[in-house]
Amino acid sequence: MPEKSVRVGLIGCGAVAQYGHLPAILRTHGLDLAAVCEVDRERLAEVADATGARPCGTLDELAGADLDAVVITSPATLHEEHLAWAAGQGLPVLCEKPLTLDEPGSVRAIELMEEADRPLYVGFTYRFAPAALEIRRLIREGAVGTPRALRLIYLWDLHGAFADREHFTGVNERREGRIAEGGPMIDCGVHQIDLARWWLGGEPVPTSVVGIRVEGRETPDHLVAHLDVDGCQVMIEISIAYGHTAPATRPTFSYEVIGSEGVLRYRREEREFVAIGRSGIRELDWSPEKSFDGMYAAFADALTGGPTDLLPTGRDGLAATRIATDLSVRAAAAR
Repeated sequence: MPEKSVRVGLIGCGAVAQYGHLPAILRTHGLDLAAVCEVDRERLAEVADATGARPCGTLDELAGADLDAVVITSPATLHEEHLAWAAGQGLPVLCEKPLTLDEPGSVRAIELMEEADRPLYVGFTYRFAPAALEIRRLIREGAVGTPRALRLIYLWDLHGAFADREHFTGVNERREGRIAEGGPMIDCGVHQIDLARWWLGGEPVPTSVVGIRVEGRETPDHLVAHLDVDGCQVMIEISIAYGHTAPATRPTFSYEVIGSEGVLRYRREEREFVAIGRSGIRELDWSPEKSFDGMYAAFADALTGGPTDLLPTGRDGLAATRIATDLSVRAAAAR
């Protein structure tokens, strides 16, 4: 008999769902995009038409779609409501980060899912890039000896301060929304914090942070943070204002693991991924820095009884967000 696909529903059909989650679900063996839920009727019709999924304008309609799991990609302000609904339906969940807008809300949502005895996973897509998986494997195998320092750098401009990059006019609403949610460390740096926890197998302890107001905003738009993970010094530099005055920019994205016996270096723009050690420089297989496809392959495996160790849990999401929030609050308070 043919293997039964897992019927998945998705709540929230905005930008991240349309460029990342929906295409990956449709490509993933074992997953069936059964329904999509969206309050914007025009967007709902477009997505349903493009994917073939059942359109649902309300959660009540979605409840009738006979689902096996749900993906939450709605605005962060609605996550707690949607997580509570999923717990009430007894459905496993993959939720975009952040789980909710504050720690008490995240704790409530996690506890509801735990009481329902259903798994809750967080959409940290950077874990699933082949390069990130390889870094984890090499660290665990001792390829660089004892990790002494980890540098994670992401300098970009969140698609620019202006809606029109040529004439520098209009407001980039997507960018403003990310700033309103807490700024670059909470929006982007949380991925780097999750990688530090996952790669090094310990809890990062913040030691210092500097917030830089490149654009003169109240919320720092460029941060440099230092953390300690069991003696390994972690440096995260994250920006959403890098080159914001230019029509086109050249962002920087890199990882460096510096150990007692060697170095792992990943650079996105140069398409470089190498191991540097006593025997010289070894080329590794480069890949983009994140993978929706990898995440959904792991999600499909977990839903059908496979391994779950790659998937970040709700507790992982809470831990990383707690650190990102602490760093952001410290940076904003310092003048």
